Amino acid sequence: MPESTRIAYLNEYRDAVAKGDLDRQLGIQIAAIDLDQADPDGPRLMDEIRGFRQPAAA
Repeated sequence: MPESTRIAYLNEYRDAVAKGDLDRQLGIQIAAIDLDQADPDGPRLMDEIRGFRQPAAA
């Protein structure tokens, strides 16, 4: 998947999280899974989305 597409999805997800829009978050997560399956050799979008919830390592 093109990097610009990945970044657009991440920005969209970040916005949905900031607004607390759970339906939109779920829709983006489902789309991310579909995109990851369509491009199995590329960076996994769903892994990056999961990373939003992980605390940063010091």
